[in-house]
Parts: sequence; structure tokens; C-alpha cells
Amino acid sequence: MMKHFVAAIMMISAMPVQADVYRYTCRVDGKSLAVRIDDARKTLRWRNKTYAITVQEDCAKFGWRATRPGEAFDFCTATQGYADFQQGDRLIQCDQDR
Repeated sequence: MMKHFVAAIMMISAMPVQADVYRYTCRVDGKSLAVRIDDARKTLRWRNKTYAITVQEDCAKFGWRATRPGEAFDFCTATQGYADFQQGDRLIQCDQDR
């Protein structure tokens, strides 16, 4: 019995951990554009660019600081799947995909 228990524990611990991936659709100039946040890889993908992310504590609910050479912005979430960020002089508003 103990042998089966140990084998089961080993199998479970060998399974990959499912990290959170968040997907948002943002509106820019009448177009819908995707944002993909991969918490395991600590990346945010926006407009074919990949940004490194760290937790941003200054957001109302939760958010990330997205950075890449020469660019940075805070992607902040709020309630009901809403998120936004400032890119240049433009406020980008997003809704989480369900």
C-alpha cells in the first residue's frame, strides 16, 4: 500500500504546474488587439513585442510593470475583468477574455 502511495506522489510531483495565462482584448483606433500575460514566463505580449513583467503594487487591484529596452508601462487591472495602461499619450482600455 505504501509503495502505491509513494508512486502516486511521485507521479503528481512530476506533472507540469499550470501557470496562469491572462488574455485581454484592447481597443485602439477602432481595432481590437490582444494582450497576453504569461505569469510563469513573466512576460506580457502586446503588438508583436514581448515585455518582461514584475508585479506593480501601485495598481488599484493588481497589475504588472511591463518593460523592454526603451519602453515601459503599467498594466493595471480593476474589477469585472477591466484593465488599462498608458502608452505614450494614449490610454488603452482592455477587457479580459473569458
